[in-house]
Amino acid sequence: MVKIAATSLTVLFLAISAANAQVTKLDPSKYPEINVVPPVNSPQVQTWLKELGDLSAAPKFPLRVGAPPECAPKKIEGECVWTCDNCPADDITVCNAPNTWGLTFDDGPSVETPRLLNYLKTNKLTASFFLIGSNVIQHPEIVQDEVKDGHHLASHTWSHSALTTLTNEQIVAEMKWTELAVMEATGKKLKYMRPPYGDINNRVRFILKKMGYIPVDWTGDEFDTNDWRYTVSMTAPQVIGNFTKSLDAYVANPGTKGFYCLEHDVSKPVVDMALQLLPLGIARKLNFASVAGCENDANPYQNGVAPPATNGTPGATGSAGGAQPTGTGPSTGGPKIVSSSAGSTSFSVSVGLAAAAAAVVGTMLF
Repeated sequence: MVKIAATSLTVLFLAISAANAQVTKLDPSKYPEINVVPPVNSPQVQTWLKELGDLSAAPKFPLRVGAPPECAPKKIEGECVWTCDNCPADDITVCNAPNTWGLTFDDGPSVETPRLLNYLKTNKLTASFFLIGSNVIQHPEIVQDEVKDGHHLASHTWSHSALTTLTNEQIVAEMKWTELAVMEATGKKLKYMRPPYGDINNRVRFILKKMGYIPVDWTGDEFDTNDWRYTVSMTAPQVIGNFTKSLDAYVANPGTKGFYCLEHDVSKPVVDMALQLLPLGIARKLNFASVAGCENDANPYQNGVAPPATNGTPGATGSAGGAQPTGTGPSTGGPKIVSSSAGSTSFSVSVGLAAAAAAVVGTMLF
């Protein structure tokens, strides 16, 4: 009798464990076409637009062109384009914790993401993953693993289109479809986002804030790892060497704030590069934290889901997220700008190289 009861309990336990481990699958047929801007005339998007209410108060600027967009020959008053005007407005650009690498990865999930997750778990590192909705519906199990491992999820839009090139309604569609995919996969309603290519202006900010989103940029050109250039236009020693200089400059004069890096998890080359760059920060005894940790945000999702644990130096206990700095750290004004012969300014990323990278990895990076 006891043996039967014990056996029954074992079977019940295994059944419960299997149920808990079951992966939530998403039905792609319920979502728009992947990797293209979703149509705005669908019933679902029209419902979202109705819920948001009147968007006519959004600032009005000409739609920009390109991916990433080229800067206008002349600055437009009040537009505040981060990548062209060196104007972050109130975007997050630095980690609000000293001696801390704000760890972020864009463009996933991909089949390469599990390799990165294994490394992060082994080294007890917590990151924010800025997810592309088109990839979420293809790999929901990876997003669920990110949550299970204590990472923070954020949005990188549905199709990785430059937001200043889209209408207000298209921006809503890009964000809301991604939001729905992550909600269905994990139950979490995203709160933070990173604009593809860092492309954001005050019109885009207005629409994002109407939806409850907080934009997160990165801490300027020196903290763009250029991982996407690896195998496209730069060798591994070049990428590693340049980023090593940036880390050493920060360590020599860290100030009271940390930094956010631009990294990706969309392809084998960029994940290979991450596994070579992260040890540089570990060797320099930097702390690591997600955006939730850096911002000391107790509710990093719009539906109040508790934040993931933050981490300090790898292998140590404690949080890197509670500091409230009062001074300044590295340059925080956004990416460096480059003047053209026509007097315009442009983000120091080559459109041609970005397009070449897209051909290699299958999607635009940044």
